[in-house]
Order: sequence, then structure tokens, then C-alpha cells
Amino acid sequence: MQREVKRFFNSAFLKKNQVHYRDYQNNIVNRCINKNSLVVLPTGLGKTIIGILLITNCLKKYSKAKIIILAPTRPLVWQHKASCVKFLNIDLEEITSFTGRIPPERRIFLFKNSRIIISTPQVIKNDLMRGRYDLTTVSLIIFDEAHKTKGNYAYNFISREYIDTCTDPLILGLTASPGKDNEHIQQICDNLYIENILFKNYHDKDVKDYIYDIEIITNLLDLSTELIEVSTIWYNLFEIYLRFFVKNKLIAPNKRYYSKLDFLGISRDLTLSLRFENGYDLGLSEEEYLDCLYYKSPRIIDVVKENQLEIPSVFSYCSSCISVLHAKDLIETQDISLFKSFLDKIKYKASKDILSAKRIANSKHFNHINSVIENKAQSGLSHPKIKKIISIIKEEIEEFNNKKIIIFTQYREMAELLKKNIRVEFKDQLEIEKFIGQATKIDDCGFPQHLQLEILQKFREGQINILIATSVAEEGLDIPNVDAIIFYEPVPSEIRLIQRRGRTGRNAPGRCYILITEETVDVPFYNVAKRKENSMNSVLSKPEQLKVIDCLERKRIDFSLPNLQFSELTVVTNYRERKEIEQQLLASRTIEDILTKLDTFCNSEEYKRFKNLTLFSDLVKMDKEKLKRGVLKIKGKTNNVSRKPKQYINRNVKALINLAKTYGDYGKIDFIKFQKLAEEEDITEKRFRIHFNQACYLGYLKKDADCVKFIKDYD
Repeated sequence: MQREVKRFFNSAFLKKNQVHYRDYQNNIVNRCINKNSLVVLPTGLGKTIIGILLITNCLKKYSKAKIIILAPTRPLVWQHKASCVKFLNIDLEEITSFTGRIPPERRIFLFKNSRIIISTPQVIKNDLMRGRYDLTTVSLIIFDEAHKTKGNYAYNFISREYIDTCTDPLILGLTASPGKDNEHIQQICDNLYIENILFKNYHDKDVKDYIYDIEIITNLLDLSTELIEVSTIWYNLFEIYLRFFVKNKLIAPNKRYYSKLDFLGISRDLTLSLRFENGYDLGLSEEEYLDCLYYKSPRIIDVVKENQLEIPSVFSYCSSCISVLHAKDLIETQDISLFKSFLDKIKYKASKDILSAKRIANSKHFNHINSVIENKAQSGLSHPKIKKIISIIKEEIEEFNNKKIIIFTQYREMAELLKKNIRVEFKDQLEIEKFIGQATKIDDCGFPQHLQLEILQKFREGQINILIATSVAEEGLDIPNVDAIIFYEPVPSEIRLIQRRGRTGRNAPGRCYILITEETVDVPFYNVAKRKENSMNSVLSKPEQLKVIDCLERKRIDFSLPNLQFSELTVVTNYRERKEIEQQLLASRTIEDILTKLDTFCNSEEYKRFKNLTLFSDLVKMDKEKLKRGVLKIKGKTNNVSRKPKQYINRNVKALINLAKTYGDYGKIDFIKFQKLAEEEDITEKRFRIHFNQACYLGYLKKDADCVKFIKDYD
């Protein structure tokens, strides 16, 4: 890296001398000003700054327009808001953030009075669907972590709504890794209506001057003889269960390598086929169904029928094989303590009469493996990765004078184990802490958000030296930069590889250590991630391979046009009235979705099969308008049905009703006698009067002169 000359971006909406000038950022922004763009930059090259610079351009272009920044997590929302406050020279009250915790009424008010709105996508989607505001006056939407724009994720709905409603839309998608191949990247481009793809990596000429080199160091480790012995015994159990699949031709014999995916594929295919054949997946055409199968020829369902196999047995054996293979991976790539914990879980499941677990727990191998572990010395069963990590930390301290390191690991239990081992080794020399997600299980408490932020702040300030993190630190949180990171195990994902690696090399040359156990799943995982990253870079370096939109018409946003939908809602002060309007809007959207799906179906290959059939809709001459009126009528009736609140009846009231029913003569009982019976139930004086009146008010009993009438039972 060359010495960077201190230059700054300065404009009317940027705070003076706050954003350092970089050529490649300036070039990217200039190409994004008038086109929907997907910007792919490795972590650390300043995607946030590109967003800030584009915001300033949009503020210049439209003084009355709004800008939306979307981020998938609340911490990222807060991070973007902090960046806007830090760099933008506008009134702080015009920068606001949305989360689901803010009431809808407050969000309507904030949207109306803000220029920049930062939010999680689901909140914006929910508000748009209910007509609380629209996107007609939004001059820019930034989609952070744009690789999430697929499937049913809220980004898809918002981008479509934006293109349909705004006359001059501008989209900026930001990501470090859009996908592993042409198909995945094309999907994101289609969903975000991309016109322009901009890709930079660490090797580009205009980037090199602003970054430091990251040295990738792969450490190949051999398992100890003791661990190999344990793994071999355990794998022998898998080979026994494998015979069931080979014998019944559910899986090919003599495969070089069997993975959990093989058995997950069998289980998933069987589930999908059963649902499809029984009509549960009506939205899936036969072609789509066949395309979804993991094993296409022959289909698993056909093999099961041909061999007359019991379906529960197939599922059960799949579960057993997946469990055994998972446990084998724990032995070979994690540590024996995680394997022992997994055996305890198997025992617990077996005690709950779960067949797949009982099959394992009752096997000779299970008992034998426990005795082998007990008899072996603990030092021989400790995984060599733990010793290597301690060696790397010592090297970082002695050679590079570096006491700030992030260690990534897949499992929380492994994070806790590493924390204990490193603390024992370095005692008071280093402060070590783990960093995990918020989810809490029975025996595993997660870290609430305030604790996560507190740990990160301490790490940033140097109060914590080594952070042992799970996948929660890969994206969605502002993780401080470090000079060294350690992968306890490789990850088979190019997205996670890029996100993790990008945590180093920002302020000084960085080192990325990847620990790989020879002849284990670590090796293919590492190769898969590298292959996916190379494939992604190959596609992005030749963006002409991808189809982008070239006919998006634009015209200036007209702020003089009344926003009828928005103004109609803002004048509604009554909560119930606004709710009714929102329900009507949701009903209309439902109808539009139905009609759109019908149009799509009418143009599909599937529809052609019914071409010569007489359909009921033809006989009754049903057209779209009739269908729309019918659905609206049904919706109207459904919405107008008054639901009676569930009635709570006091136990004393129930007792009085039972007394009248049991001791009454033809539904009547003398009032004095009724009172005495109530006294025996300890319902006296004031208590009697209150609960008797309540029973009468609710219509179960009736006071008639000197007697009590039983009207109806509370059941």
C-alpha cells in the first residue's frame, strides 16, 4: 500500500473533511448516479461511504425527496444511522430509524417528516402493504447486504413496489458476495432491477493504493492416533446403517465419500414426493417438483414403492446416519468434548423413545466408544487445533506485537472450550471473551443485544484482546478491525469466507489463519469455498454475461401531485378507522395477487394441458371482474363478522349454576334453600350477592319472586 495523501470528499451535504477521498469510490458513485446499480466490494473497501456519497447526490437532485436505507438487522440499522449522523450535513431530526418496536402511528409521522429513513425491510414492507405511506417521493433506496434479495425476503417486495410507484427510481445494492455463480447473481440483478454492475477486488489498480495485503496461511494438521481410532470405530457404526440404503438401492454403493447431504436429500425428496402426490403442494407444477428433487433418476419415492419399504423406517435410518456422520465430524474437526456432549444428547433422545436415537444408543459401538474414551488419556484425545491456536497467539504476540485477534468457530460449545483453554494458557496476560448470538436454548443461554454491543465496545477499546466468535460476527454487526483472524474450521460458503476474511487488513497488513485437519470434511469445505469465490469473481469480472435492464423509463418526480393514499391515512385520527382502511388495502392486495397468479397460470405450459377441457369457470362465464366482486364480497363478510370475546366465568359463578341445575325441581329452586346450599360451598353474604348477580347478568340464572330459575348451563 502506498502512503495515502490526505484528500477529502466535500459537498453541500457532507460535513467538511470527514470522508477521505478515494478514486475508486468516486468512480463508482459517478456510475451509480442515474442507474440502478449492484456494487460488489470486499469487506473493508467502504461500501457505506459509497452509499453516503450517493445520498448527497440525491439530496442535491431532489430537495423534497426521501431516501431509504434498508439493512437486515437492527444493529446494522443503528450503524447506518450513526454513519449518516457522522458524515451528513443535514438536520439530525430529518434522519430517523424504524424498527418493529416503533408504533405504526409514530412511523407514519416520522416518515412524513424525515428525509432519510433507515429501517429493517420487514417494517417497510408491512407499512407499504397497509398503505401507511408509499414510495412515490423516494429518490433512492439502498439495499445493504443485497445478496439476501431472493425468495420471499422483504427486499423483493420493496424493490417491486418502488419500481411500480416512483417515476424516477434509483436503487443501490451493496454486498461483498452476491452469490456463487451466474444463476444466483442473475437472480439478485432481476429482483433489484439492476442496470449496472460494479465490481472491485483487492487486486484492482485503483484499489491497491488504499488497502493492505492479507496473508492467507493454511495450517494442515494431522489427527492423533487415539482420535483416529475413535473415529474409525464410530464410522464402522455408520457403515452398518449404510447397508439398509445400499441393499434397498436408495443410495449408490462404493461412493468415495458419503455426506450428511446424501441422507438429507433422501429425507427431503421423500417428504416432497409424499406432499406432491397427496395434493398438499398444489402450487407446484410437475416440472417444478421434479426439478426440486435431489435424486431425480430414479426418484426415491419410486424406489420405496418398488421395494415396499416402510416410510417411517426410511426417515428413521436417515436420521441415524445424519447423527452418526455429524458426530464423526465433531471428533475430527472440533474436539472430543463436543463429541461426548453429543453422545449425551443421543442418550436423552433414546430415553424419550426416539427410534433413530435408540438405534444408536443400544448399539455395541456406542457402549464400546464410551469405554474407549474413558480409558484413553485426555491429552491424547484433545484436538491438535487447540494446541495450534495457542501457538499462533504466541507467535502473534512475540513476532507482531499483536494482542487483538478474532477466532471464528462454528459451535458455541467450542467457543466456550477455546475460551477456557486460552485463559489457562495465558492467565492474566490476555483478556479473552466469547461472542455468540441471541438465541437461547435449554442448556445454552444466548447473549442479549446490549451485552453483544458492550463486548464489542470493550474489544474496540482494547479491554478485550481475543474475541472467540460464532457466525454472528460475520455480518450484521460493526465488528472492529483486527490484524489477525483465525478460522478454527473452514466454511463451505464463499459469503462467509469473504465476510470473515474482511475483518483484517484494513489498517495494517493482516493475517488470516485457516486450520484444516487432513483427510476430514475440513478439506472439501475449504476447497468448496475457494471454488465458489473464484466462480463468483469470474462472473463479476465479465458482467456482460449477466442480463441487466436497459429499458427503464424515468421522469422527474412531481411533488405537486397529491399523494391520495398517504393523505387519506394521515387525516385518520381514529385508530379503529385507520385499521379498517388498512384491512381494505390488504384485501385489495390479496385480490391483485390472485389475479396476477391467474394471469401467470394462463400463460404457462401447465395451462395448455387443460386447453380442451371444459372448466366450471367457462360454464358460469366467470371473468376477472366477477371474480374480483366475489372475492370482495367474501372479504367484506369475513371482515364484518363480529367475534365474541371469550367469556371468563368465575368458579363461584359456576358453582351457583351447578347448584341450581342439580337441586332444582323442573328448573326452579327455592331462594332460601339455594342460599343455604351456597353457604355449604363457602359462598356467603357479599360473595353470594356478587356472584349470583353475575350469573343472572350473564343469562345462566334468573331471580323470580322467591325462587331461582336455571336458564342454561355454562358449557
